[in-house]
Amino acid sequence: MTTIVCEMKSSHIDEARLFLAEHFNKHEPLLQTPGIQLPKASPDPKRREYHESVIRQGCSLIVVDQSNDDRIVGVAYAGVLNASELEQNWLELSEKRRTQPMEHIEYFLCNIKRNARLFQQYGVTDALYLKMIAVDSSMRRQGLGRRLVTALIDVGRTKGFPLLVATCTGLYSTRLMASLGMECVHSEDYVAFKDEDGNVVLKPPAPHTKASVMALKL
Repeated sequence: MTTIVCEMKSSHIDEARLFLAEHFNKHEPLLQTPGIQLPKASPDPKRREYHESVIRQGCSLIVVDQSNDDRIVGVAYAGVLNASELEQNWLELSEKRRTQPMEHIEYFLCNIKRNARLFQQYGVTDALYLKMIAVDSSMRRQGLGRRLVTALIDVGRTKGFPLLVATCTGLYSTRLMASLGMECVHSEDYVAFKDEDGNVVLKPPAPHTKASVMALKL
């Protein structure tokens, strides 16, 4: 088997979407909350347009297996994180009444980035944000995740980003990012995040107890 890391293109979006549905959605700690309905593999047209706009930024990466018709075996979906856009997104989400698990997850992930105060702490207005990373479940523990993040660091430096940021929702992704030199800027325990009735809404399986915003100066 021969694998290489390369830039994700718009032509990869359909295969990458199916790959993430199988190898990210089914393993992401927050999506293992009991009773949650996993996101559909086929997004609506507006969501697809958004994904294509992110991919066109030229920061997302894939690992392909050249010995198997360039099949995707790893994805690092990344794009620009802007201070003003983050604040606007938070304002919009904070005004909505949340009743569904996915709405709580969306707000939690936006809120933890805002609470990390990344832009104030590092004195920047933009950062490269790793939105999702996934490796084929049959090919884990072979260093593909490390290769993707290492390549993404190079992409960030080449494009002039001052900072690489990731929100790690599980213990293993946190350990991976820390091993590559990223520091924990802010973390929040899942048991502390409750709905308006005081109920804990995010219940990922052990050993995942908190989310951590990780950052690396580039």
